[in-house]
Amino acid sequence: SARRRGEKRGSEDQAIGRSRGGLSTKIHMAVRGLGCPVRFTLTAGQKGDAPQAAALIEGLSAEVVMADAAYDADHLRQA
Repeated sequence: SARRRGEKRGSEDQAIGRSRGGLSTKIHMAVRGLGCPVRFTLTAGQKGDAPQAAALIEGLSAEVVMADAAYDADHLRQA
């Protein structure tokens, strides 16, 4: 069907999510020590944060990883 859970066709491909507050997009980003972007991904606003983190840090070398509490998960701490 053209509508799925209140979204227009293709909105997920464009990282646009619908919630009570309206349309939203999240930017998930890995940066170097001084904030220089290394990698980023866009998701719809209602998508979870932690599932995005593994792909963001995969293959990057770091002694320390700092993240928002939304990324707190055992599998990320082990990685």
